[in-house]
Amino acid sequence: MKLFQYFTIFVSAVLFSLAASATQQTTISDFTLLDHQGVSHQLSWYGDHKAIVIFVQGNDNPVVQHGANALEEVRLSFDSEEVAFFMLNPLTQDNRRTIGVEAEKQGYTIPILVDETQLVAESLDITQLAEVLVVDPKTMTVVFRGLVDDGSDMVDATRHYLTDALKAFLSGVKIVNAGSMAATSANPIVFHSRDHHQANQVSYTKDIVPLLQDNCVACHHDGGIGPWSMSNHAMVRGFSAMMREVVMTKRMPPGQIDAHVGKPIADTTGLSVEEEQKLLHWIDAGAPIDGESDPLAAMTFDDPKFSLGEPDMVFKVPPQTIPATGIVDYRYIPVELNLDRDVWVRAVEFVPGDRQVLHHVIAYLSSPADKTVRGRQNGSARGDSIGGFAPGRQPDSFRDNSGRLIKKGSNLLLQMHYTTSGRETVDETEVGIFIHDKPPAYIMAGGVAGQRRFFVPAHAKEYKLEGEQLIERDAYLYSMTPHMHFRGKYMSYTAEYPDGTSELLLSVPKYNFNWQFSYELKDPLFLPAGTRLVAKGAMDNSDRNPSNPDPSKPVHFGLQTKHEMFFGFTTLRYEGDTPQSLLGPKPSERPSEQPSSDDVVANR
Repeated sequence: MKLFQYFTIFVSAVLFSLAASATQQTTISDFTLLDHQGVSHQLSWYGDHKAIVIFVQGNDNPVVQHGANALEEVRLSFDSEEVAFFMLNPLTQDNRRTIGVEAEKQGYTIPILVDETQLVAESLDITQLAEVLVVDPKTMTVVFRGLVDDGSDMVDATRHYLTDALKAFLSGVKIVNAGSMAATSANPIVFHSRDHHQANQVSYTKDIVPLLQDNCVACHHDGGIGPWSMSNHAMVRGFSAMMREVVMTKRMPPGQIDAHVGKPIADTTGLSVEEEQKLLHWIDAGAPIDGESDPLAAMTFDDPKFSLGEPDMVFKVPPQTIPATGIVDYRYIPVELNLDRDVWVRAVEFVPGDRQVLHHVIAYLSSPADKTVRGRQNGSARGDSIGGFAPGRQPDSFRDNSGRLIKKGSNLLLQMHYTTSGRETVDETEVGIFIHDKPPAYIMAGGVAGQRRFFVPAHAKEYKLEGEQLIERDAYLYSMTPHMHFRGKYMSYTAEYPDGTSELLLSVPKYNFNWQFSYELKDPLFLPAGTRLVAKGAMDNSDRNPSNPDPSKPVHFGLQTKHEMFFGFTTLRYEGDTPQSLLGPKPSERPSEQPSSDDVVANR
């Protein structure tokens, strides 16, 4: 028998010989982590369960493998609606890929939460592999901390600590035997970052201020869209507990994606592993200040009205009076452009008059002879869209010398959606249009992979939806914009190519209606004709969704936020679409057998 196996038996004997004392209840904080398959889990979301079990997993460890297999058996003996089971991997030497390989090799079916920063393990006071915790989700306290059982890979279990603890807890009986691991160092977890930061204090001036400048203060400054200003150290320290909570639950920075999958995104949001560790360890140390001056207090901001600079044309939307309460129907507001020539748009930016009530704007083109709207009941309008606004959405800016055409005499028809805020107000939104000095090289287009016909039952926790967009001609994909309302849970985009292969392009595992980002690819992705862009997502119509207006009612597609939408918008450029192809060749250059320019436009 190998020496390590003898050691394993010895360790197991030591472990279950220490099973004598009851677990002292400790309060824990909420957190969100992705599991080894990229699914987002927030601890508080499982508050409707009676207990949550968390087992500390690590790869290539016999003690862990025995505990994990025993955990699988325990899980089968309890109702999944009563008890939620997770594993947690906080090891820096493991990563999502290797954890996934280990899970497949060992046949694990329980989600493995990947704690890349080790901050969750720190917050749970975890020190050992194979340790298991039982959490009371109602009080967010640890009611059991110990071993699954007293067995090993070579010794059958005689005492089933976790099963006994769960039965006692669910019956309201005091847990008296934890299978304590406190006196052993058989499988210790090394917290390199925490230990380093305890020995070398994180610097406010050298570490924290640059981090905040890169990720936070663009919104959190006087006059910014953030709800409070990071104007100095005192403000940051005062809000430090909130900062810790929103980082641990991944509410901030907004617009986070699963960085382990998909194509590279141009401007990713979210803190790096090292940044999260520095920020939270600094907060946990009391958010101290160092240095003779406060760099945050010295910062100044000159926020331009239009973030892209001075537009070539600015149009004011007629003032819109919004009532204090009630539902406001979509408003279709014409805006006269008074163009005496064709113009090519390179960017469009909206400046809301009142961000609290303006839900979204879609700018459609309309001809002078037709300012009506088709399909008001299903949300579609006549004419092409050249841009829009939604909370958190960036301005529409067309890359690679591309643009969209506004023909002479055309006007805008704005679809404006307002929500009430509890006070009457007047919104005076402005539209800035940036134009090319000469026709661009390419024409930018848009599309959507969506679904309009669905019915989400009341209390449904994960109602899955899917939509697709067929790419009929060779094209280049530039950006993806998921859009759902308050019940949106997650959305991903996959390209299914004509040769039978597929590729996951983007995953937004924790969708937030308040931040509707447009995710721009670093490099445009070529999509051959016949490619299907598939958007997959889900709705959470349960009471576990804190944004849900009314979980007791089913929901269907509709225009108001009390209804739902499922759209995976795309921005793309079709190969061969140029200003010349749109307008057609000059009459002197047009072969007689070629269609007229009117035919070309009609066929677009």
